[in-house]
Amino acid sequence: MYFFLILNTEIHFSMKKQIAFFILLIGAMVNAQTHRFIYELQYRPDPNDAAYDQSEMILDINPEEVKFYEIEFLVNDSLNILHGNNSSQYTSLCEQTIIRKRNSNKNKNYFQIRMMPYYYVFETEDSIHWKIEPDTKKINNYNLQKATTTFGGRNWTAWFTQDINIPEGPYKFRGLPGLVLYVEDDKKDFIYSFSRNVNLPKTYDTKDFLEKHYSLDPITIDFKKWVKLNLEFYNDPYARMRTEFQPDWNVRIEGKQIKSKEDFAGLTKQTQASIKKYYNPIELDRAIPYP
Repeated sequence: MYFFLILNTEIHFSMKKQIAFFILLIGAMVNAQTHRFIYELQYRPDPNDAAYDQSEMILDINPEEVKFYEIEFLVNDSLNILHGNNSSQYTSLCEQTIIRKRNSNKNKNYFQIRMMPYYYVFETEDSIHWKIEPDTKKINNYNLQKATTTFGGRNWTAWFTQDINIPEGPYKFRGLPGLVLYVEDDKKDFIYSFSRNVNLPKTYDTKDFLEKHYSLDPITIDFKKWVKLNLEFYNDPYARMRTEFQPDWNVRIEGKQIKSKEDFAGLTKQTQASIKKYYNPIELDRAIPYP
């Protein structure tokens, strides 16, 4: 696995990649307040399919906080700043939007439930007990050392470097004596690879898309409530839409045109099957127990 990855240059991504590249270079020559590390995440939404989805992930290490989120949030934020509004919005696909204090294992986890106009946050205590192994290697001038752990019901292997003396890493993988550059679980469902980094002149403001989701303020809940909300949605995914449906809506769901409340009938089982098929949580010990 290479740690320095080439930007995707496919035509339909090129414009967003150029914007992202421009953002990442701003202020690299001055004293940094945000140390920004970019990772390539490969993950399997369907655990029974070998195909991967991919996303570039941002790890912002600020003076007071650490933030982890998809680069698409950053791309859309730059467009909103450019146009002076919040017309460009993004909703997380990999569901790894996290904020924590520096040197802390207590994470704020930000989530949405699809088709629902709410934004939730709950805290988790995520201490990771690492075993530092004797294995070492050198990649791209970085001296790496191996570490292993069990976290979230998965077995993980990480490679960290003391050349970057920051005890952080992607997602919740922190606490080693150096920055984590690579980490994967033994099923290879989730693979994080360090790509590049840049220093920004001041702390990057994320309040419009992380601490709140554009116009949505976060609703503070606990994990037990989060499970309950997801099971309620699973049991009747279209309850809210049936209640609020108006005849002039132009709605198509799962390829079906919805013209009346009655048209929602028959969609529930199809949606439930989709939820379960594409549910492969990174933390298996906190999985939603869908029936």
